[in-house]
Amino acid sequence: MGNHHGDRRGNRSPLLWAAALIAAGVAIVAIAVATGALELGKSGDSAPSAEQSAQQRCESDVVKRLVSPAKATISDSRTETSSLDAEGRDFSSLTASEPLKGVDISRITVLNVSGVVNAPSEVGSTIQDHFDCRAYFVDGALAHTLVVFDHAH
Repeated sequence: MGNHHGDRRGNRSPLLWAAALIAAGVAIVAIAVATGALELGKSGDSAPSAEQSAQQRCESDVVKRLVSPAKATISDSRTETSSLDAEGRDFSSLTASEPLKGVDISRITVLNVSGVVNAPSEVGSTIQDHFDCRAYFVDGALAHTLVVFDHAH
């Protein structure tokens, strides 16, 4: 009977070690998630969304059209789904732009990016101008942008 008690303590030791290792592993994962070292549900190689692509391309196109692009700042940027106006504001893009010319309009979606750009003018003062940019997607891929300012640049 004396050996019987010794066997129970001997069997508990590996179980305690396993429980301790599991608890340590859970603690490490919890710390990694809390500090951002382990981001669950996010892929580091994910492609930008259509909204992100439209905003990045439009803001880049806006800045390129300025006298001092390196000193420009953009604020109040907003991206919204828009309808295609084939008879009005989108007509020139659909008929003159090579990526869109001849494409069935049912394949085209439009996002409108708007905002305010602050930039130095040719005479050195700072101008603030509102812009609208139409981002055209064909079958989900960004194909063309059209930037319109409130004032000439």
